[in-house]
Amino acid sequence: MTGLEKVTGKIIADAEADARVIISKAEEDCAARRAEMQQRTDAEIEGIHMSADRDCEALIVRAKSSAVMAKRGVLLETRSEMVDEAYRRAAKQIRDLPSEQYFELLTIMLKGALSRQLEGEAESLRLYGEDIAPAGYDIMLNSRDMKHYGDNLLRTAREVLCAKLGIVPSRVTLAAEPADIDGGLILRCGDVEVNCSLSMLFAEVRRTTEQEVSDTLFGKKA
Repeated sequence: MTGLEKVTGKIIADAEADARVIISKAEEDCAARRAEMQQRTDAEIEGIHMSADRDCEALIVRAKSSAVMAKRGVLLETRSEMVDEAYRRAAKQIRDLPSEQYFELLTIMLKGALSRQLEGEAESLRLYGEDIAPAGYDIMLNSRDMKHYGDNLLRTAREVLCAKLGIVPSRVTLAAEPADIDGGLILRCGDVEVNCSLSMLFAEVRRTTEQEVSDTLFGKKA
């Protein structure tokens, strides 16, 4: 082997050795890189899974909350409707009272309305020296009650109530036109009206009895 061949062989051998080192290092780097990427990918996948789990749990919680709210809304609406129905039935029972009892109720309402008006007039005169007494007092009934009770109620007012309350009988009259009310009456005193209709009566009663009615229907809250 000549000297040139030896030198050439050495160069080739060194180059092959360097190449093997380079290749080996490259393979190690590639393996490390693949492992790093795999680890990162696994971590990202795990993160995605965890995020998805959290999102699912949040959706379930919101769905349950919405269901509870919807159920509560339905229950409250049903409860309110049943309470409304209880008062509607009570009002109907009063409208459907036997004639004698219903007439007695109208008489009591009229006496109360006249008394309230007279008290207001006396109070105005006492406090301010102002006479606010109207020229007359008109009894307003709905068309049904006007037909069945109007004349008798006016007669009772003039013959009985006026004497008790100190009112000149002719000042109490029956309105010519029926009132748009469900029952009861309205006492018109000039520009002022004393509302004793059944709807107004039950609105006042409901303010003080609704909780009791609800407790009766559904039981008291714990």
